[in-house]
Amino acid sequence: MEYAPHASIWFPPAGLSFAAFLVMGVRAMPVLMLCSVIATFWVDSMYQMEHSWLQNAFSGILFGAAHCLTYWFGAWSLRTLVRSLSDEVLPKAILSFLIIGSVTALSAALLGTHALAVSGMIGSNEVSDTWLPWWIGDLAATIVLTPLFLGILSWRYPQIDNWLSGLSFQLQDQPLQPYLVKQAICIIMLVAIMLLAYLFPYPEVSFAVFFLIIPQMWMVYTETAFRAALSLAIFSLLSAILVALLGLMEQALVYQFSIIVIAASAYFGLAVPVLAAHNKQLSKLALSDGLTKLANRTYFFERLEQEVTRSRRNQQSLSLILFDIDHFKQINDDYGHTAGDTVLMQIAENIQQDLRQSDLLGRFGGDEFMLLLPDNDLQQSSGTAERLRQSLFNISLEKAPRRLSGSFGVVEIRTTETVQQAFERADANLFQAKRQGRNQVVAS
Repeated sequence: MEYAPHASIWFPPAGLSFAAFLVMGVRAMPVLMLCSVIATFWVDSMYQMEHSWLQNAFSGILFGAAHCLTYWFGAWSLRTLVRSLSDEVLPKAILSFLIIGSVTALSAALLGTHALAVSGMIGSNEVSDTWLPWWIGDLAATIVLTPLFLGILSWRYPQIDNWLSGLSFQLQDQPLQPYLVKQAICIIMLVAIMLLAYLFPYPEVSFAVFFLIIPQMWMVYTETAFRAALSLAIFSLLSAILVALLGLMEQALVYQFSIIVIAASAYFGLAVPVLAAHNKQLSKLALSDGLTKLANRTYFFERLEQEVTRSRRNQQSLSLILFDIDHFKQINDDYGHTAGDTVLMQIAENIQQDLRQSDLLGRFGGDEFMLLLPDNDLQQSSGTAERLRQSLFNISLEKAPRRLSGSFGVVEIRTTETVQQAFERADANLFQAKRQGRNQVVAS
């Protein structure tokens, strides 16, 4: 993929350097500097330039300084920026990576070409012809391959996951066969498009490669982050190989830009599952009680309204139970509020085990709970309340070594009353149960 002397439009070491500095920081500097010097001697031998070892060493040090310092500063800037983000970290981190990665690759190209000019490896008039393909090569590798190298390096340095906000490159136990099928589809499509470009040498044909964004996005949405990164790397590597084999260098820039665009789109696709999980968690927090994880008051009444409408439409019975824990204040006074919170969590866990999947248990506040029983008449719901009352007595508490009891108010919601009226009747029955001595069920 050599586009000009000393400039390749496919330069994987740029992606590795950026990933190494992201994971290891300045500790990656010595080995990357050494690689830069060795590469300079290799280039001198490849082009048979016959420079002295001293000039090659000087050129290698200048090139290494331009390459390493640029990618180190870009990586440091990205890490610093990502760690300063407080919300929606992953999408912002991806956008920051694309911007900083592009600027870093451009800076490395400009400084690298001038370093070679200063050291005499290229003439000053060659800088203008060299920096653009150099930038494209570094940019393609930085954008496409950095995530793959991050994934590989994170196996040795797992702390990288701590600042990626839910995006993990660790290997997971997922079936391999579906991934191989998807990968085969991507490869077949790429080979077919490149063969068309070879058989029909029109510039417009090469743009068909952008259709590969479809299978790549399919890969991103259904596979792990590491497999998605590996797929992009295979796609870009195979593109470079086919361009060389089929002699498509005139369209090489189109293929490289397509790789960059597809990779950038895929990275935002990686954020979708993470954002969906975060939204699901936020929704769950918004609808549940923070302590017991039961339905909170707002969600319970929303479901109550829905169940009332459904039960009346289907002419089914619907019952409501309110109950609280007898003398719960004494538990807080005797053992502390932490013990009281533990008791509430244990009660919620035990009661849920005795309910049907269609039943909804919620916490009204304090030690008062609500229970919605679809398709239950007054007799059935009274039996449920009695069973729960007895189960409270059998709960063994670690934080508060005493027996529990509860008072229950039960109603079957009438077709002629509102939700508020039904709730007030249940609350009145609960109050009557407490007034009559507690530890009992009152139903009407």
